[in-house]
Amino acid sequence: MHRALGSVVREYVDQVRHSGRNARLYLAGLFLIGFGQSIFSLLFNLYLRALGFSDAGIGQIISKISLGAAVAAIPAAFLFRSTAARVILVGAGALCAAISLLQASLTEPELMLVVAFVSGMALTVYRLSIAPVVMSEVAEPARPFLFSAAFTVLVFAAILGSAIGGFLPHLFHLLTPSDRLALRWSLFISAAATLLCVIPFHRMQHPGRTPSGPEPPAAFAPGVFVERRLRGAWRQVRDLAELDWALNLKLVAPAMLIGLGAGLIIPFLNLYFRDRFGLSEGSIGLLFSAMQAFMVAGNLFGPAVSRRMGLVRGVVVTQLLSVPFMVALALSSWFPLVAASFFLRSALMNMNQPLSSHFAMEVVPKRDHAITNSLLSLSWYLAWSVSADVGGVLIERKGYTEPLLIAAALYVAASVLYWYFFRNVEEGRMPRAEVEIPS
Repeated sequence: MHRALGSVVREYVDQVRHSGRNARLYLAGLFLIGFGQSIFSLLFNLYLRALGFSDAGIGQIISKISLGAAVAAIPAAFLFRSTAARVILVGAGALCAAISLLQASLTEPELMLVVAFVSGMALTVYRLSIAPVVMSEVAEPARPFLFSAAFTVLVFAAILGSAIGGFLPHLFHLLTPSDRLALRWSLFISAAATLLCVIPFHRMQHPGRTPSGPEPPAAFAPGVFVERRLRGAWRQVRDLAELDWALNLKLVAPAMLIGLGAGLIIPFLNLYFRDRFGLSEGSIGLLFSAMQAFMVAGNLFGPAVSRRMGLVRGVVVTQLLSVPFMVALALSSWFPLVAASFFLRSALMNMNQPLSSHFAMEVVPKRDHAITNSLLSLSWYLAWSVSADVGGVLIERKGYTEPLLIAAALYVAASVLYWYFFRNVEEGRMPRAEVEIPS
């Protein structure tokens, strides 16, 4: 067993090592931005609470982040077709760091809403970058390993970021008794960690160029530039017109229901543990780190579920199995049961997401993969945006029980709809390389 596991690990390391300089630099940048943003996401709600924001106000800010991500989802997919990934990633990384700094500095609600919207736009660029970067930078045999490596890097960044993020406010409390200042300084650290991603992203080379090789002068001629942009715009319009909209809407509808359910409660889970159980930032950080480990386990079991049940049945079964754990989160006040439910719900839904992504990429033509992936992201973020706003109001007025129960009901509805649409679809077995790992 240990020998087999060691062989698998060595194969992954060898594939990543020989996948090229750009791929290794991309993984390094992905780790840094994931690390910085995981610290930020863990502490930002707690910081807003320390500023005196109500749950409804926090929900409004979270909803604007998701709305920005939804607005940028489809343009980001087309942007990766026409612009070098290095340029996009450097810009998005620097913008994410600057916005994190602003969000930790501002206190005016109106300005925070605007900045939250822009932050969602910047974050979705790097979240959608995995598929185009791996497909363009890595040879076909190594792509499955790089997809998995990208997911693993993000998860380990989240585990480390959650653990360190929970510890940082305690460290800064040695310098100040103010919860607000301790959390603000911790968010500054997350912005600095995010900015470091610019270094490896900047060192990536344009495809087909040496570090010293300049772009051909003709590429910058105004006429050539405008002509390329017009051709690209026309190609995008044509691709959208030729899309199988009936199939894509069937894929989108269950995803929207899941997004509606998740947005009601998932952004508020750190506040849930603070309010219901009185946990400190450090305890919440350790809890979220453990949750990330369960997410890794869920992802590892995904292929086995697919082989035994098929993709459609696997999606439906894992979603439905997560529902009792959401009900336990809603109704139980016994911490061991709540913590176990938190971990297992995360594992099941993380097992589910690669299966649903895999199935979506399998049933649409290869040329539509980027658009379908962006439509699914768009629907998810739009639904999340609406429900996060509603969830904040519900939590403020009713507490956490009702949003959790409504989310569980929406998960059941999504499962029924998914089964109704796709129960008779014949499934193939498409290589994992064609599937973007969800963030």
